[in-house]
Amino acid sequence: MPIRLVIAAILIPLQIFLLRRFWNWASSRSGALRHVRIPGLGVFVVFNAALLVVTYFGFRSVNVSGGVVHWAVYPFLLWHFSTFIIALPLLAALLLKLPLKGAWAGVKRIPQLRQRAHAISSNPAVQRFDAGRRTFLRRGVYGLTAASFGGTAYGMIVGRSDYQVAEKIIHIPGLPAAFSGYSIGLVTDIHSSLYMTEPEMKEYAKLLNGMGTDMILVGGDLVNGMPEEIDPFAEAFSGLRAPDGVYGVLGNHDFYTREPDRISRTATEAGVRILRDESLILRRGSAHITLLGVDDAGTAAQTVRKIRHAAEGTPSHSTRILLCHRPYFFRQAAAEGVDLMLSGHTHGGQVVLGEIAGIAFTPAAMASPYLAGLYNEGAAQMYVSRGIGTVGVPVRVNCPPELTRLVLKPA
Repeated sequence: MPIRLVIAAILIPLQIFLLRRFWNWASSRSGALRHVRIPGLGVFVVFNAALLVVTYFGFRSVNVSGGVVHWAVYPFLLWHFSTFIIALPLLAALLLKLPLKGAWAGVKRIPQLRQRAHAISSNPAVQRFDAGRRTFLRRGVYGLTAASFGGTAYGMIVGRSDYQVAEKIIHIPGLPAAFSGYSIGLVTDIHSSLYMTEPEMKEYAKLLNGMGTDMILVGGDLVNGMPEEIDPFAEAFSGLRAPDGVYGVLGNHDFYTREPDRISRTATEAGVRILRDESLILRRGSAHITLLGVDDAGTAAQTVRKIRHAAEGTPSHSTRILLCHRPYFFRQAAAEGVDLMLSGHTHGGQVVLGEIAGIAFTPAAMASPYLAGLYNEGAAQMYVSRGIGTVGVPVRVNCPPELTRLVLKPA
């Protein structure tokens, strides 16, 4: 409830601000445009009444028909996400303009400057500039509105499910020759929920099986935050098969359920063995590599303790592969002798505004220097998957879902 109240406390004032802007704009129009005021008001009322209902009652069910999701839940999210994007720059522009308007009003109050200010305002060149500025800003708002609603709708309908299957060759120093060509299927951030349904997950499971990898790894966030979401996950991924097995770890959203043991048990019973600060040895004759799997942890120190606990009793000279949900602690993992770390968590940014010289512009970059792809720390390497699910709003922009086939080679 507190989180829902915070969200509502942010959204409702922004909605009132936008409604006033819309009403003033429509009132200044003539002809048919003037008559959009009442229908527009009706749209604001409907979506904000829905916001109040969700704030008060919450939304705790996974047993909702696809029709309700697509024709009620998605429009609700589309409206509030898009209008939030529109409102922020408009509000920022208003706040930046207030000091200037205040200063100009102050100038007009000074008798010695009042006449000069009036002359400036009446100057035809100034009036033409002001009219052009207003036209430019008005068209900018039209463009922002179209881009916000269009981009969000595209991200929901197309971007969220327009997956990619990536294949990466990872060269590891000291990898035993017997493991040259060893393949790993990686999937992360499933987020089983209203927005990642059992049929969708079954399609991803089919794709993973079709990769023909030696092992399949599930990198955390099996569910979105409710313990009952693990049941459709288990049903969908129970068909995963790989010669050396299917393993996974828990992510932060799995712990948000407050029932991580249930998540772990149900997934393991379905065939995805959850490694909770554990390890296993994979053998090819006399050669071997070690797989470590750790629970999600909030700090670097906790993660280091978990890695050390998982590695207890394993050969120190063995190639170590670590499955760890968050990529934040790559440096610490490298210091613990991890050769390859596999992570997710970031969704690759989920909404990427653009990319220049390999640098992605996304709000997620403020939380992590590791967004997606391959990273190096000395001889150690880390691969961060964009994952297949979404969090917050079921939207992906310039950041398609990802299944990954990793092939290990000696360096």
